[in-house]
Amino acid sequence: MWISRQISKQQNGSENQKGSSTSNSNGSIEVTSNGACRDVEMYAPYGYNYSLPAYQDVFLTRCDGEQTCLGVRLGKDGLASGEIKISASSGAYIYLRQDGSVVINGLIINKNGVIE
Repeated sequence: MWISRQISKQQNGSENQKGSSTSNSNGSIEVTSNGACRDVEMYAPYGYNYSLPAYQDVFLTRCDGEQTCLGVRLGKDGLASGEIKISASSGAYIYLRQDGSVVINGLIINKNGVIE
């Protein structure tokens, strides 16, 4: 019994893994880590929805015995503490800055709602 559990642990590897997205076909995500996994479930904070592009580093864990993606590796955008930037692969972005202003694709709206 003990031996079979140890062999099973070695075969399954770590519960948490780094992987890479390889394809997204109509919301059916495929990633590779120790092997290829299809139809990987994606999780994000409430209210966020995104379509994962290929070749992204992802954080994988197991949930109910299935491989699950908890998110992608953050880029180094030079954000200040407390700032948020939402970006699309097309280059479109929304940037919530620490000073209360919002930048949408380069258009700056100050904290009073005035376009600069």
